[in-house]
Amino acid sequence: MDPTVLNQRYRLDELVGAGGMATVYRGHDVLLDRAVAVKVLREPYASNSDFRQRFLEEARAAARLDHPNIVRIYDVGQVEHQPYIVMELVQGQDLKTIIRQNRPLPLAQALDLAQQICAGVGLAHRAGLVHCDLKPENILVTAQGEVKVADFGIARAFHDGPQPVAREQVVWGSPHYISPEQGAGAPPVPASDVYSIAVIMYEMLTGVPPFHAEDPTELVLKHMQEPPPPPSSLNPRIPPRLEWLLLKVLAKEPAARYRNAEQLGFAITSYLEQKDEPTIAQPAVRPPAAATSTPPPASTRSQAEALAQPPPASEESEESDTELWILIALTTVAVLGLIPLWFFVIRAWSQPVQPLPGPTPDEITPTVSETAAIVTVPRLIGLSAPEAQRLAEGLGLEINVLGEREDQDAVPGAVLEQEPPPGTRVPVETAVQVVLATSQVLPLPNVVGYALDDVRLGLESQGLLIHEETIWSTAPPNQILEQAPPAGTEVRAGSTITLTLSGGVQQPRALLVNLNQQVMLESASLSQTRFRPGDNLSLTLRWRCLANLDRSYKVFIHLLRSDGSLLTQRDIEPLNGFRPTNTWQVGDLVVDPHQVAIPSSTPAGTYVIRVGLYDERGRMPVVDPGNTEVIDNTIFIAEIEIAP
Repeated sequence: MDPTVLNQRYRLDELVGAGGMATVYRGHDVLLDRAVAVKVLREPYASNSDFRQRFLEEARAAARLDHPNIVRIYDVGQVEHQPYIVMELVQGQDLKTIIRQNRPLPLAQALDLAQQICAGVGLAHRAGLVHCDLKPENILVTAQGEVKVADFGIARAFHDGPQPVAREQVVWGSPHYISPEQGAGAPPVPASDVYSIAVIMYEMLTGVPPFHAEDPTELVLKHMQEPPPPPSSLNPRIPPRLEWLLLKVLAKEPAARYRNAEQLGFAITSYLEQKDEPTIAQPAVRPPAAATSTPPPASTRSQAEALAQPPPASEESEESDTELWILIALTTVAVLGLIPLWFFVIRAWSQPVQPLPGPTPDEITPTVSETAAIVTVPRLIGLSAPEAQRLAEGLGLEINVLGEREDQDAVPGAVLEQEPPPGTRVPVETAVQVVLATSQVLPLPNVVGYALDDVRLGLESQGLLIHEETIWSTAPPNQILEQAPPAGTEVRAGSTITLTLSGGVQQPRALLVNLNQQVMLESASLSQTRFRPGDNLSLTLRWRCLANLDRSYKVFIHLLRSDGSLLTQRDIEPLNGFRPTNTWQVGDLVVDPHQVAIPSSTPAGTYVIRVGLYDERGRMPVVDPGNTEVIDNTIFIAEIEIAP
């Protein structure tokens, strides 16, 4: 049996993630011919009967959860006392990546994602399960915007009564998202998940979690003791009622929050339906006429009593009488003047109502749903077109440039007029019409082949609006493949340029490196070549067995600085220990995925990846470098760029 095909059914193709307890692979169900994700319990937990039992409990519990916002469990199995779970393979990104790329998220998007998270976790709460480790990395989002809550890796049943004391006390959760009670070592409850969801919402709306610290213990203490900074201090666009809701669910005491995720979901829905109350001064509203039995206010009574008293006799009494007769005469004329008006009213009332001309049914525009998200139009006047675009899109609005107008006092390309005006409440996705100050006509430069980050500032400085489209390509991620309009086209500020970007693709590089006439490194594939500090580097090596090996070799992956010094490394047996080299048979092709964590303190620059095999005697010698460079029995794979 080929160990890379678990139980002769699930083929492991690529390592896609590694958590505290398990490793996740992209795989293929050869029986049903479908892509799957396979989560395998890591050593040393697999050899620990308690952890192994907990892992199997997770599989059985999560398999009972059937909801579109929860990753589905297909199967559970075990290979040589190493348990695994077969799950739905979600095509998309984790929420942490989305936040990093777009922070802060538009209000409408953040609330939509939060509602879906609450829906999935709420079902688990009804089933008696607490997730215990909710964080953006465990929230997957498809290309269509559908949320999939993943990794109920430390979920366990909760009970209304006391928790069993037989199982050792463990602090569950991730420090940035852990609830205060979990940090104190108390058993997690549904309200603990509610707190974690609130932290995720906070991060979506502000771009950062509420608490920060290098030391995990200090971070947990902040959750337990410190109030979170008001989210509006980090993002002034957060409405007051939403901020109140967010701070409520970040309460230290579980009883002060919503009891479960379903209740939090209802609260978010209620917020979207009711919207925020007006915060600007409102005109006074005239109260309805009071009933005769209701006494007027004291001030009104005193005025009425004063007016009811006869005025004292004076020399002006005759003038007062004259004024009174004049008022009576004017009133009579006014009443007589109303008679013709009443005649027309009565005649109109007695005639049948004629329909007013209007649009045909095909021309009628549907009204906006009462539950659609509503936002306040910001002030765009005075901003450049790109600045206006970023501000509007951050609120879920669109920008439509109507044209230009001469204005000697305005910066060329700046917004002169907007419709709707600032402060107007409109549904998300509403297009704000703008007029720009006349700008200079410029030829569009050729940006094909450049990285978007390298040309964005220059394009936006000319007032151009950038629309991005990403496709799969062998070119490095974010490299510009096409532009429309083409280079040389004359454009003005406010014009839109569409850039087609490379999303990257795993493209195996043929190496054909011969190691001691026993193993050939046929190829290597790298998911991307541009990274940021803290990212995971995914590398898949393909080994071909040329001769039987009588010992187990480890794979080393070195990430080197430009001067050749070591930045970080990974050393492990092939296929995360699943496929030791002494089990290989002549002719076997071993697909060996790896992940290397790039240190968060890594400075920007160019780095080199080198790999090889070694045992206690040293590195396996390379007898033929094939299509690459070999130094001291280390094989050159690729150069990568780490951006700041």
